[in-house]
Amino acid sequence: MELPSGAFRRNKNGTRARLVVNHLPMPNTFFYSNNVSVAGEISVDIVWEATGPSVRRGNGLDAEEPYWDKFIGHFRDAKAHGKGGGAHTGFKFSTGMLSSDGFYASMGRERNGVYL
Repeated sequence: MELPSGAFRRNKNGTRARLVVNHLPMPNTFFYSNNVSVAGEISVDIVWEATGPSVRRGNGLDAEEPYWDKFIGHFRDAKAHGKGGGAHTGFKFSTGMLSSDGFYASMGRERNGVYL
């Protein structure tokens, strides 16, 4: 799903990022016996803040089979917090404040192996 222009922003040194979308149209698809979908929407506001140094990951063109690491990226451990919600015909939900505390968050930049 393409994000609206300006929905994702990060600071210049890559230590803080934020994603904000409000009422982004998204189909709610059911995969039981057929591909029936209903119109839906989501809203999220998530902030990531780096807690560690940038670490290079992936092997790029030097990756060997099965090529799971045929990408190059620089990633930082992070903390994340935010809230979200969604709706479709007859149903709506929203979260309180959510946090990555006790879990894992990461942020960074990467390029995948398709374009190496």
